[in-house]
Amino acid sequence: MADKITTRITRIGNSKGIIVPTSVIKALSLEEGDLVELVYQEEVQLLTASFPSTKQLKLGEGS
Repeated sequence: MADKITTRITRIGNSKGIIVPTSVIKALSLEEGDLVELVYQEEVQLLTASFPSTKQLKLGEGS
C-alpha cells in the first residue's frame, strides 16, 4: 500500500508549483534539476508524478 502525502499548491516566482516533501526527496534520492514526468487522467482527476532517474522507493523506512 502506498503512503499518502498531502502538500499544497504554492507560488514559485510568477508560477505555481507543488513542494515535494523532504521525506520523498530523500527516499527517491532526488536532486535539483531531476526530471519529473506528470500524467493527468482527466476522467478520474488523477495527477501522477514519476521520476525517471530514480532507482529506489523506500518511503516509510527510516524517514
